[in-house]
Amino acid sequence: SAQSMQRFSDMQQLQAQLKQAEQDGKWVLLDFYADWCVSCKVMEKTVFAKADVQQALADVRLLQADVTINSKEQQQLMKDLQILGPPTILFIDPQGNEQRAQRITGEVSDKEFLQHLTGAQKDS
Repeated sequence: SAQSMQRFSDMQQLQAQLKQAEQDGKWVLLDFYADWCVSCKVMEKTVFAKADVQQALADVRLLQADVTINSKEQQQLMKDLQILGPPTILFIDPQGNEQRAQRITGEVSDKEFLQHLTGAQKDS
């Protein structure tokens, strides 16, 4: 079954989640999402719902920042992480470092997504 994404909305919650992942020795996928983001909705169906993607993410902690209302907090979070807007996906290694070269900005296919994921895990 698909594991659900943990929602977070500010830097403090994110840090707590990353710390937990570090203790568990897990990779983190950080997904920036908004209800008005058409590409995000497409990717939910064409990427995250795919069995091979779910399998590849089975051991990855999934975090989602919902920036639908674009609050000050959410704007600050995106600024801190240098994110222009959703969809943006970050891969963070178990030591808490983003594999920046593999950051996904904009809509991608399931194949492209998996290339980024395996690339991140290989480069670290």
